[in-house]
Amino acid sequence: MTTPEPSHTSVSRRRSGWLIGGLLLMAGAAVAVGWGWKGRRIEAAAPTPMALATAAWEAVDREDGAAARQAIRSLKERGAAGLARVVQARLLVARGFSRPALDLLAALPADATAADDADLLRLVHLVRGEAAYRLRLYPLAEQELNAVLAATPDSVDAHRLLAAMTYDAGAIPTAIEHLEATARLAPTDPRPKRLLGLIHSDYERYPEAVEHYEESLRRSPDQADRDEVLVEMAGSLVKLHRHREALATLDKLAGGGDADLLRAECLLAIGDRGAARGIVNRILETSPDDLGALRLEGSIDLEDGNPQGAVRPLERGVAKHPRDYLVRLKLAQAYAGAGREADADAARAEAERIRALRRTFADLHQEAWARPGDADVRRRLATMAADLDRPDLEQVWLEAAAAVEAGRKPAAKSQ
Repeated sequence: MTTPEPSHTSVSRRRSGWLIGGLLLMAGAAVAVGWGWKGRRIEAAAPTPMALATAAWEAVDREDGAAARQAIRSLKERGAAGLARVVQARLLVARGFSRPALDLLAALPADATAADDADLLRLVHLVRGEAAYRLRLYPLAEQELNAVLAATPDSVDAHRLLAAMTYDAGAIPTAIEHLEATARLAPTDPRPKRLLGLIHSDYERYPEAVEHYEESLRRSPDQADRDEVLVEMAGSLVKLHRHREALATLDKLAGGGDADLLRAECLLAIGDRGAARGIVNRILETSPDDLGALRLEGSIDLEDGNPQGAVRPLERGVAKHPRDYLVRLKLAQAYAGAGREADADAARAEAERIRALRRTFADLHQEAWARPGDADVRRRLATMAADLDRPDLEQVWLEAAAAVEAGRKPAAKSQ
């Protein structure tokens, strides 16, 4: 029995995953008139084979397997065996059976993908490209998707898949090009703009990040990930010291988690230490080792002129999160204010060591940006992420290095 390929759980894969979720592969295909939907059945006087295929593809994306299978049967009855097989392969990909989908397409007769049937050939390339991407057969995926773009430069689906693939590999400039194309070709889709916001935030390009988040929310104010987008945008606004705008953004949320920490940070920045302390205390009641809350509690004590009081939460923060630069720096300030100069010097020296490591880490990000085909720099980033106690980023960069290495292998032969 064939089983689906395993799902990927890294940060980069999750991000690119929601970019291609619900992929509507028929955008730009030749769609004949005379078909429509009524419930789960296709109602048409005389639908063309491509119209049936279009309806089937939409059914796949709605996870309506019954309607997709009905369309496949209709295509076979109409003598459109090639289209029927391509739709069936797309259904397999959607259900996680990408390898059988490639096998099914490989069995297509040569005359079924003749050059004069441009729409069918393009769909074959597109399904092969998506299946290969999901199997991490990146050279094959790139080959197939570039074939789509050669024939149809404005194929939103090819751009979307190439954006996800190059993002996974840490080839950020190329990913941005395909994301911008996706955003242009799908002007109501909020997802490419959201991922562009994340990318620019990751690379500390906060003004651009805010613009992308705002556009994502303009396109879909009630998108499924609305709360996450608002929190991410507020975080970028905080980095820009636009605290009142960040508060206005956070006011659209019910609260909890990262939103509460950001709200407390904003309140502290605008001078409302009492409200900030109230939020921090609530967080620490349930999460006593929360780094952000411990750091903020120490900061509030320092601003209250109580360095001795700041020592306790900051020492706890250092004990639980020894590789965090800011909590070390705050602890050095607290020690100095409390007259513990030797401890302050030691904490300051360690903070500087961590800052130097972070600066190198940031420089390596820029190097990875400029060298999209360099797996070694991505492995170095993974090693440094581990040194900085960031296992999430370590996994991201290990997977990016693997994707680059996969891209150096010759593409599998395809018909």
